[in-house]
Amino acid sequence: MASSDEHKKAVEGFIAALSAHNIDEYVSYYDPKCEVTLNGQVVIRSRDELKKQMEQRMSDPDYKVHIVEFLPIEGDDCVRFIVGDTDKNRKDETCVFSKEGKIVQQMITILDKQ
Repeated sequence: MASSDEHKKAVEGFIAALSAHNIDEYVSYYDPKCEVTLNGQVVIRSRDELKKQMEQRMSDPDYKVHIVEFLPIEGDDCVRFIVGDTDKNRKDETCVFSKEGKIVQQMITILDKQ
């Protein structure tokens, strides 16, 4: 099982891939049966759905995301962090990892615009 430090490195990796518009590398961090919730609603139920959604998002060549800060959370299989993007959105995200180190669940809450 991966440690929380390894999970943080994975988060940094998928954020870097997202900002570099490298969709294949980005989705490689996710389990094929991953689930993504946005403000409590399930919006994505697989890595294939995630890829389609993110291809749309990445169509803006100027779109970038950055980690604002990591937040404390209990459990070695989770990482919680705040991200900001070029649209000035801020999101509180929690990723739950499988034993294999893939993201199986991502919970996103939109906080505000900066």
